[in-house]
Amino acid sequence: MHDSSSLPPAVVPPEPGTPAPDFTLADTAGNPVSLHDFRGSPVVLTFFGGDWDPARAEYLTRYNELLSPLLHVTMEGAWAHAAFENASSERVPVLSGADPTGEVAQRYGVAGRQAVFVIGDDGTVRWWTAAPSGAYPKIEAVRDALTALAEPAGEQMPVPPCEQQRRRARSAGSSAINRREFVATALAAAFVLALQPFGAPESRADDTPPAAPPQPKPATPGAIPVTLQINGQSHKLDLDPRVTLLDALREYVGLTGSKKGCDHGQCGACTVHVNGRRVVSCLTLAVMNQNVPITTIEGLAQGDKLHPMQEAFIKHDGFQCGYCTSGQIMSAVALLNEGHARTTDDVREQMSGNLCRCGAYPNIVAAIEEVRTGVALAPVPANTMIALERSGNDHAPV
Repeated sequence: MHDSSSLPPAVVPPEPGTPAPDFTLADTAGNPVSLHDFRGSPVVLTFFGGDWDPARAEYLTRYNELLSPLLHVTMEGAWAHAAFENASSERVPVLSGADPTGEVAQRYGVAGRQAVFVIGDDGTVRWWTAAPSGAYPKIEAVRDALTALAEPAGEQMPVPPCEQQRRRARSAGSSAINRREFVATALAAAFVLALQPFGAPESRADDTPPAAPPQPKPATPGAIPVTLQINGQSHKLDLDPRVTLLDALREYVGLTGSKKGCDHGQCGACTVHVNGRRVVSCLTLAVMNQNVPITTIEGLAQGDKLHPMQEAFIKHDGFQCGYCTSGQIMSAVALLNEGHARTTDDVREQMSGNLCRCGAYPNIVAAIEEVRTGVALAPVPANTMIALERSGNDHAPV
């Protein structure tokens, strides 16, 4: 196809949620094709120029590598067929003949740039990404924009550009993305990503620019120096005095084994050891735990040798989704070190602050009892869990 319309230029691309400028392209047979002709169906509009053809075999192979196993893509003329695993499918028109330097590109505000737009079935712009001529949109930008389509609203935090784009779309009256538009957007992203190995020149060792020196992180207003002794290593940090120990571990030190479940000290998923005692790290400030030994789930094992409690949890399948497991293990290890648990009922009572929403309590207790008694126990039969679920007690405390 080629541009055949006379359109006024645009300075910036149309915002998501706003009407997409109409245009007319001529197909290979010379027949006029208007964007309005596809109203009721999402449309993928590309500005790549040259001899780029979305139906080339190598591109099709790449699309399917990127979208597998969610979708399998085939092309038939200007239509992309996307088949799901359950054998259902969607057809999406792909308008790939728009010249990046032509009048349509000018009206869409991307003249001289490589770009992809997704036009919704209501004729509004749903998503777009662009890059200067000779370059290609960054993979990170594509990923962030796609993530923004599915993220819930309501968080009161600094808003990244892709989130701003999504919120502007909502305020303009854009409805939630539907399945066909999701297919169109996933396909558009695959077009962008598939171009990377074919369009980008190969870098050579002798012309690779030197890496820029790392830039220091911007100072946090009111931050104070804090030194944490974690798993035998010292970590010097500059933290806001209000940062919890859990956030310091996860966001500043990079130890993400301790999980943020409730953030209210009620579930135990964030349990760590401070000076040998179990502590819910979401309720203690990092600044209050300076220069005392802190142990997280990452510090239990000795090299490749797991802690006996970790081995027992694996043997007895003391987890299902695994989100609470690190807190369960840390609490169980501390429980035995405290020496107050002398019976199975004691174990249940003293582990009651650690919740398992999957209901794996019999397995958890069996794992702890094996380590406590030193006696190998048979794994809990699967029908025990089934009976608990049928009785409605799958969320009862241990």
